[in-house]
Amino acid sequence: QELEEQAAAYALGILPSDDTAAFEKRVALSQNGLGAVTRTFHAAAEQLGLGVPAIRPRAALRERVLAHVAQEADQEAHMFQSMADRLAVAAPPLAPPPALRDRLLNQIHNERRLSQPITKPLTFVRASEGEWGEMAPGVTAKVLYFDPISRRATALVRMAPGSVYAPHRHVEPEELYVLEGGCFCGGQELGLGDYHRAEAGTEHHDTSSDDGCLLLIISSPQNETLS
Repeated sequence: QELEEQAAAYALGILPSDDTAAFEKRVALSQNGLGAVTRTFHAAAEQLGLGVPAIRPRAALRERVLAHVAQEADQEAHMFQSMADRLAVAAPPLAPPPALRDRLLNQIHNERRLSQPITKPLTFVRASEGEWGEMAPGVTAKVLYFDPISRRATALVRMAPGSVYAPHRHVEPEELYVLEGGCFCGGQELGLGDYHRAEAGTEHHDTSSDDGCLLLIISSPQNETLS
């Protein structure tokens, strides 16, 4: 009699949680037909549910239930997003292949070019304008123009006699034109009027000037300094 009452309560979903696990274990181990009795009560409970006419809840109750469901959904979404964020932070960064990186950078540059209007169609910088800043001992530079779309700067670079510029890797192509004097760059001696271009990904390890020089350089300020 007691087992039948528990089976009925289990089928209706009203058996206390503490007793549910014990009852399920007893059903699994039962050899006296307890499982069949439980299935019979389940079938009867389902028929009871089908026999009761549907009742439309009051509007206020329906709104409270829907609001509660939406709140739980938001909480679960926030929980999963937090888990995803923690996993993303914990994962080691992966460098994209060079070809993919170049395509992404080109796409970003093109989108910036389309979204940003040209504010200064004509730019002039007088010889007396601008400030010279030290880049390295004996090496100073004056930025003439910085393009926010291509992320490249046009600058005058003056190297004092005997000065050396730090080794670096080019994030974007770099162009160099000798206006005065001469320098040693990329394994070559460059003199007045000489031009040099270094593609993205290349490195300069030996930029120096014995007698001093003045250079016009178009390059990215994001170049990576090498140790």
